[in-house]
Amino acid sequence: MNDIPDQLRNDVQQLQALQQQLQGVIAQRQQLELQLAEVKGAMDELEKIDENTPVYKSIGTILVKVRSREEIKKELADQKEVLDYRTNSLKKQEEVLNGKISPLAQRVSQGLQKYGGGSYPA
Repeated sequence: MNDIPDQLRNDVQQLQALQQQLQGVIAQRQQLELQLAEVKGAMDELEKIDENTPVYKSIGTILVKVRSREEIKKELADQKEVLDYRTNSLKKQEEVLNGKISPLAQRVSQGLQKYGGGSYPA
């Protein structure tokens, strides 16, 4: 691998950095999607229960009775909106990173084959 040109080495390093960045973005998106599922589940359950049933929310390690159902509905809707926005933003970042990774991975793979280093997994 000592006979590999500096540009190809740089491409390999850049590709690895982009792949690590993509993994981080994917992990963040998955975590937000889990939070989003929890919020949606809470919203659904809130709609199912009787109007007279008391509703509590967790604040740290304690449960506090919610003053009004509308207050908690608005809070959940706001959380959902923020999570949707952040999730969509991360999806766009994934697309951009994949757009950078794909041609770079192909160039690295071709370069490694040319210089006898095998191929690079995309």
